[in-house]
Amino acid sequence: MKKNALHLMTWPEIEKEFQKDKIIFIPLGSMEQHGRHSINGDYLAATHIAEQVAEKSDNLYVPTLPFGNSSYFKAYPGTISLREETVTQVLYDVLENFIDHGQYKIAFLNGHAGNKSSINNSVRSLKEQHKDLEVYTFNLWQTLTIDQKKEVYPTESDPSGHGSEPLTSIMRYLYPEHVDTSQDSFEKKKISEDGKEIVNLNQVNVDGINVDGYMDMQDISDDGIYANSFQPSKEVGKKVIEYIVANIINATNKLYGER
Repeated sequence: MKKNALHLMTWPEIEKEFQKDKIIFIPLGSMEQHGRHSINGDYLAATHIAEQVAEKSDNLYVPTLPFGNSSYFKAYPGTISLREETVTQVLYDVLENFIDHGQYKIAFLNGHAGNKSSINNSVRSLKEQHKDLEVYTFNLWQTLTIDQKKEVYPTESDPSGHGSEPLTSIMRYLYPEHVDTSQDSFEKKKISEDGKEIVNLNQVNVDGINVDGYMDMQDISDDGIYANSFQPSKEVGKKVIEYIVANIINATNKLYGER
């Protein structure tokens, strides 16, 4: 039986797989609020995608790190946020363990923007010591092409944002029994006034110029959603996952070379 999950293999099985020049996918996510309608564990979506990508490409994946740096959501019950330096050190240690066993092809499947700086810091520190280390990161919710977005959201402008798309549709597809599916349309509008638009938790646009800012969700949203209007559905979620999985496999083949 073909196995792709390291956590479901014995060490001799893993040793054999490590001789085959495979890519190891490391899924990352968070435990944080996503509005009143969706579940906290967005890392579950990263897990599903990692499983699909590894199986379809005949590569390997590990369990998802379920916690990230989500300090801007700490006002919401159930959010579990790690310090950035904690996430950085965990990722450093995980990568170092693979390097110790001669594994240099790693791809992060990152489902949480707050993890990006930790990935960058850990990888760059290790690359100073291990020049053969080849790491790429797929920020999952940004892996749809423009044409794919137009296909899955034909009647909307880009509805992406926190607590909205594509994760709301994805969770309706993956975990319909745990999310609130009673609302088919969310009427939202991002804050914009006096030439200033709050783009997201980390950026403000002032008269066409993006400026980094540092906001907490409760300061800009009363329900934990920050996006423009969106219309989620399980059908959209299914299609989005199919595209994300196919896009990652295509990209890794070109980045690492097909075996």
